[in-house]
Amino acid sequence: MIFWGTHHSGDDSVCQETVAKLETLQNADISATEQQIQELTQKDSGTSATDGSEDPTGGTVLSDVEIRQVFSGSVILGDSITESIVEYGYLDTDVVVSKRGLNVGAADEQIDTAIGLNPSHVFMAFGSNDLEIYGSNTSEFISAYRTQIQKIQDALPDVPIYINCILPITDDAIAATPDLAYYPQYNQGLQSLCTEMGCTYIDNASIVESSSENLYEPDGEHVIKDYYPKWLTHMAQAAGLHS
Repeated sequence: MIFWGTHHSGDDSVCQETVAKLETLQNADISATEQQIQELTQKDSGTSATDGSEDPTGGTVLSDVEIRQVFSGSVILGDSITESIVEYGYLDTDVVVSKRGLNVGAADEQIDTAIGLNPSHVFMAFGSNDLEIYGSNTSEFISAYRTQIQKIQDALPDVPIYINCILPITDDAIAATPDLAYYPQYNQGLQSLCTEMGCTYIDNASIVESSSENLYEPDGEHVIKDYYPKWLTHMAQAAGLHS
């Protein structure tokens, strides 16, 4: 209830108009008012209702909370690039099973750990280290990958598997390590392998190629923190975990 003091002077019509406005505000729908305030706040801060930012591939990047929600129960397998998902705090080791310097042929322990977690979805991201191991021998890399996929399919026949591409590697990095130049052939092999084994291939190249900022670390192979929410969003969309 609003109480009014005695009005001693001034225009009565102005006073009555002010009282009417205040009474209107008093009786207003509070939820509607709060919504208006929220919209104004979001407009001023430049954020959306989902607290996301624009993905260069055209969508909205998941927030940190949403990333944890959508990947709950899944497993992401990989090397140092994947390991940084944990290092940057986006997900924990109950989802990310990785090891710095790991190649797909040596990932038996990680594969067993992933199977033991009984995930709903499996994402794999190998290849950067394999380039320096297998070089131009693409078929050997694909054979090693096939073996690991088969282990997962034998143990978890109803679980979908998603294979991430090897990200483009800069010319400077290739000049320093020529075997890195074979990444396009490796990716072609992975696409064929996915067709063969009923997996889904995820091409993340557009994330780094369409970005207005350089997402690479100085080595031209690894990527900076800003890449990760975009990558995780892209994986989630590919698996239907997020529309």
